Amino acid sequence: MSIRNLDRLFQPRSVALIGASDNPQRIGTRVLANLLDGEFTRSGGVVYPVNPKHQALHGLPCYGRVSALPKPADLAIICTPPATLPGLIGELGQHGTKAAIVMTADPAHSGGRSLRQQMLEAARPYLLRILGAGSVGLQSPSLGLNASFTQMEAGKGRLAFVSQSGALATAVLDWAGQRGIGFSRLVAMGDGMDVDFGDLLDYLAADAETEAILLCIEHVSSARKFMSAGRLAARGKPVIVLKVGRDAAPGQDLVFDAAIRRAGMLRVYSTEDLFDAVETLARQRPQRGERLAVLTNGGGLGLIAADALSCSGAQLAALSPETVRGLTQAGAPQANPLDVLADAPVAQYVGAVEALLREPQADALLFLHAPTAMVASDLIAEAVAPLMKAAGKNVLSCWLGGSSVAQARRVFAEAGLPTYDTPEKAVNGFLQIAQYRRNQELLMEVPVGMPTTSASGRSTARGLVQAALNAGHSELSDADARALMAAYGIALATPQQTALAGATLAAARIQIGHDPVFGPVVFFGQGGIAADVAADRAAGLPPLNMTLARDMVGRTRVSRLLAQGQTPADAEALIRTLVQVADMVADLPELTELDLNPLLAIGGSVVALGARMHLAKARARRTVLAIRPYPQELEERVDWGGGQILLRPIRPEDGPQHQVFFSALEADDIRLRFFSAMRELPPAQLARLTQIDYDRAMAFIATRPGVDGMPETLGVVRAVTDPDNQSAEFAVIVRSDLKGKGLGYILFQKLVDYFRARGTREIVGDALAENTGVQKLIRHFGGVVLPHPEAGMVRLQLPLR
Repeated sequence: MSIRNLDRLFQPRSVALIGASDNPQRIGTRVLANLLDGEFTRSGGVVYPVNPKHQALHGLPCYGRVSALPKPADLAIICTPPATLPGLIGELGQHGTKAAIVMTADPAHSGGRSLRQQMLEAARPYLLRILGAGSVGLQSPSLGLNASFTQMEAGKGRLAFVSQSGALATAVLDWAGQRGIGFSRLVAMGDGMDVDFGDLLDYLAADAETEAILLCIEHVSSARKFMSAGRLAARGKPVIVLKVGRDAAPGQDLVFDAAIRRAGMLRVYSTEDLFDAVETLARQRPQRGERLAVLTNGGGLGLIAADALSCSGAQLAALSPETVRGLTQAGAPQANPLDVLADAPVAQYVGAVEALLREPQADALLFLHAPTAMVASDLIAEAVAPLMKAAGKNVLSCWLGGSSVAQARRVFAEAGLPTYDTPEKAVNGFLQIAQYRRNQELLMEVPVGMPTTSASGRSTARGLVQAALNAGHSELSDADARALMAAYGIALATPQQTALAGATLAAARIQIGHDPVFGPVVFFGQGGIAADVAADRAAGLPPLNMTLARDMVGRTRVSRLLAQGQTPADAEALIRTLVQVADMVADLPELTELDLNPLLAIGGSVVALGARMHLAKARARRTVLAIRPYPQELEERVDWGGGQILLRPIRPEDGPQHQVFFSALEADDIRLRFFSAMRELPPAQLARLTQIDYDRAMAFIATRPGVDGMPETLGVVRAVTDPDNQSAEFAVIVRSDLKGKGLGYILFQKLVDYFRARGTREIVGDALAENTGVQKLIRHFGGVVLPHPEAGMVRLQLPLR
C-alpha cells in the first residue's frame, strides 16, 4: 500500500487516544500526558480521549466510543486489549480515521495470528494505515507531536530514526538528547503488520524535514519493496542501517550486507557504531575522497589514529609543498599525523588548522586533543572551531578526558562539529563517511560493456531445464549441463583440461542459493578444496552488471591471489562469468542450486573444472527476486522511417550512447525537456536516467544500428510512478534531427500500453507553456492540458483507467 495516508500518521491535526486513562500503571496515561505536554495542542492540535469509564481526563471531555467523537480523528492511538483491536480498526475506518498506532503487544503473541489478519481486513476498505502492533509510537518534533509512551521528548532536528525495537528507539532518544541531536521523525515500528520499512523509506525520502535516515532492522518482510524504496531514498539522502540479530544460517548475513550495499545505504554493526553514525550523519559534509589529515597534541594519539586507519582502504593524506611551507611558518611540524606537542600555544593550533584545511590532498581533518596544564582546552576550541565550521570539508574531533575538556566539547557541538569519545571512534566516523561514499558511487556509476545472453541461448537453456524436469530428473546430464552453461557463455572443462589445470593456480568459486527474504543470490569466493573452510565469500543480488560484479569480486581476499596470476583479460572474463551466472539465476527459476568449483580464468576465458546443479519444479521465484531484472519481454521491433527500430527498456549500459544522444540535441530541445540550458549530462544525472528501478519506473528507448554498426539512441520516453502506482510522471524527447516523423508518438504509445497494463491510474507531466509539441501529443492520446500554478507552465494529464 506504501505511502497512502501516511501524512495522517506524521502530520495529524487531531488525535484520538483509545484507552486513555489516569491510572499510572496504564500506557494510556503516559501517552495522554505526552500528547498534552508538547507543542501539539498549543499550536492547534486536538486530542480526543476515548474511554467509557471516564467523563473527562486532564480537563478534556472523554468519549465513550469512537462513534461519539465530534469529528473523525486524523490519527488514532490504540492501547486496549488485543481482542478489541479488529473491531476498533473497523469502527475507526468507518468514522473516517485514516491512520492508527497500535501500541497493544503483537496479537500473534497473545491470541493467535488471526487477530492480525482481522485487523488488516478491517482496515483495507477504508485505506486505514496501521503502525504496529506493539509499537512504542512515534514523534514528529516540528509539529510538537509526541504520540508515544516514551518518557522523553525528541528535540527538533533533520534526522529520521526508524526502529522495530521500541527499547532501542528509547535508548537512541536518550543518547541524542544528551548530545543535542534532534530528529525530524522518530518511529518505533513494532511488528510492521501494515506500515513497514519500505513504506517509511518512501515517505521519508520525500519528507522535506528529513535530511538523513537511520534504520534499526530486525527483519525485512517485503524484500522488493524494501530494495526499491531504499535505492530511491539513498539516492537523495544518507540511509544508515543497523541489523539487530545476525542470522545464524550460512550466508544470510552476507546477503543482508549485499542488499544494503546494493541499495546505496550504509550498514553499521553495533549499537556503539549506530550512535556514532547519528553523530556523524547529523553533522557531515560532502566528501570527495578518503585521505585523512590528523592534527594532535600527542604522538601516541596520532599513532592510534593511523593504526585504526591502516586496514580500512582509506589513507593518511600526503602533505603538499604549499602546506609544508605554511606549517613551517606556523612553527608546527610538517608530518601527518601532525603533532604540535603538549605545550603548543593557541596560535600554533590556529596556523596548523588553517594549513591542513587548505591542503588539497586531504579530504577530511581529524582533530585529537588530550588535556594539558600548559594551554586550556576551551581556549583552543574557541580559536579553531570557527575555522572548522567554515571549512568545506569534514572535520571530526576527539577531546579525550572528562570535566577538563567538557567546555571544549560544548564549543565544538555548538559549531556543528562531530565529537567522539576516543580516537578509534573518531576514525570510525570518518570511515563511515568513506564507506557511504563508496556505496553511493557504486549506486551512481554507469557500467559499460555488460555481456547479454542471446534470446536463442535463453530459449535453449529453458528447453533443457524443462526437458529434464519432464523426465523426472533433478539434475542435468553432462552433455545437457555443458549445453546450458554454454548458452550463458560458460565452459565446463573436459577431463583433459581438468588434468592439465594444475593444483597450484588460485581458484574461485561461484555458487547460487536462495535467501528466505531476498530470494536468489549469487556467492563468489575462494575455490578448490579450501572453499568450505576459507570463509571468504561475497554475496550479490541478481541481476548483476560488470560494475557490480567487479565490486563483488573485490570484496574477497581471494581476489588478490587471483590477481597475481591473471591478465586483465582473465579478470574481465571472471567478472563476466559472474554476470552471466546472475542472468541464469534470473532466467531459470527451476535452477535452485549451482556450484561452480573450482573456476579458473585462463587465456582470457573462464573454465569451470567442476559443476553441480540442482533443479526443482518452477516456483513463483521471479516475484521473489529482490530487484526486478531487465524486462527483456518488453523488447519490440516496429516499422519506422523505411526500416525497423527496436523499442526496449533502457539499461545502465546505455550510458555512453545516451550521452551521445544528449549531445545531438539542440539547445532549445534541451531547454524544453530539462527546463535548463545544460550542454552535458553530469555523471550523477546520467546514472539516474539509465539506472532505473524497473519496479518503480520505466524508460523506453528507440534504437537502431548507426553508421558504424553500433546501436544509436533515437529517442526516449520515461515515467516514474508514485509508490501507490496511482500516477506516473512522464517525459519524452526525440533526437532533434528526427522530430516530426512520428517517433515520439510510437514511444509514447509504448509507455501508455505499459502503464495501462500495470493498472496505473494516470500519466501526468509538467511542460513549458511554449512546448506545443508535447501538448499536441497528450491531446492526441485523449489527455488534457490544464493550468499550472507556476507561471509559464502547463500540467498534462492522461487518464488510463
